[in-house]
Amino acid sequence: MGNGNAKGLSINAKTLILILLFVNIGFAVKMIHKYYVMKDAGYIREKTFQEQVKQKVLKSFGSVAEMNKVVTDIMRQKDEAEKTAASIKEQETHLKLVNAQLEQTKAQLEEEKAKLQKEIWSLEDELGRKK
Repeated sequence: MGNGNAKGLSINAKTLILILLFVNIGFAVKMIHKYYVMKDAGYIREKTFQEQVKQKVLKSFGSVAEMNKVVTDIMRQKDEAEKTAASIKEQETHLKLVNAQLEQTKAQLEEEKAKLQKEIWSLEDELGRKK
């Protein structure tokens, strides 16, 4: 090559080889960059659930103590709601019993009313016969 007498590849072949070499190097650089991007994305995805929740809590509440306060308030309200629901359920069963007793008493009073009406009619009939 230096003295011009070298037998070998033509200029076109050498140019083609250089172009392919640059393309391969460019492709390799691109793939290495893609590998590092994927590696970083995988690292971000693999963060623990606790860290992600902690970051969300800090964004939402400002501190873990505030979040704990809100959670305890919610738990207290839930317990109170369960107690109230149990109390309402007990009152419902009691009211059902009272309602059944009232219906029974109402039926008895209706029967007594019918008996008294019959007595009134029979007394009126007797009074009408005596006159």
